[in-house]
Amino acid sequence: MTKTRKAHLLLLLTSFLWGTAFVAQSVALDYIGPFTFNALRYGIAVLVLLPFLIARKPKLDWRFFRVSLLIGLILFVSSSLQQRALLTATAGKAGFITSLYIVLVPIISQFFGRKVGVHHWLAVAASFVGLYLMTYAASGQFTSADVLLFVASIGYSIHIIVIEKYAADVDAIALSAVQFAVASVLSLVVASFAEQSFSWILIRAAVPSILYTGIFSNGVANTLQIVAQKDSHSTVASLIMGLEAVFAVIGGAIILGERFSPREILGVLIMLASVFYVQYIEGKVRVEA
Repeated sequence: MTKTRKAHLLLLLTSFLWGTAFVAQSVALDYIGPFTFNALRYGIAVLVLLPFLIARKPKLDWRFFRVSLLIGLILFVSSSLQQRALLTATAGKAGFITSLYIVLVPIISQFFGRKVGVHHWLAVAASFVGLYLMTYAASGQFTSADVLLFVASIGYSIHIIVIEKYAADVDAIALSAVQFAVASVLSLVVASFAEQSFSWILIRAAVPSILYTGIFSNGVANTLQIVAQKDSHSTVASLIMGLEAVFAVIGGAIILGERFSPREILGVLIMLASVFYVQYIEGKVRVEA
């Protein structure tokens, strides 16, 4: 198995963990505020990675910390907007709007001199149709939560691009741990001002959601993202990770009883087809090369 194919499998696992985490994120908001939740889950993620970081003893320089701070800030802004939107948006819908980074990554990459193939753009166009069917076409309107999620998707697009640019030059686990620490501290600061209803009783009720997202969605999945993106094109990576939307819908339907219309189902199928298409083309190009 090639490094690229292994990277794509890791990204698929990442998308599954991220997608199912939308359910946990939604449930947690029944008990605690979005910033409190983010502060705790990112703090858990740091604790998960800390033993590995100590064992590896990576050499960290000033450049590493500058990159980590930047990536952590982007993560903080993006996840804050996403979590705030989940106060009113369903887990499935939030997953699909967030995954607009499928469309945005290749578009933004153009401004950084990255050439994107025609097959990528075809997959992007198909994904956009699928996302449209999941949002506006399904309800006939955009909500404030939709806007927050769209802005969050821009942030996650930049996050993916920046990680691809710097991940190969730094220790992946160290980068992941520091970005979580930055996002956790910033979330805690905002929570201390914006969310006055801090309660250990409510936090205990949200512990399962905090642990699942902190350990699996963040500690494991975000680290896998950084590791896998070393051997994957950012556009292909965004398409695979965009499957988190599909897993979010499935998880929301099974666990939370969320329902989706035939149009939304069609959107899911189109999105899946776009990912399989670009994977097929990429594999064909590698064989011919």
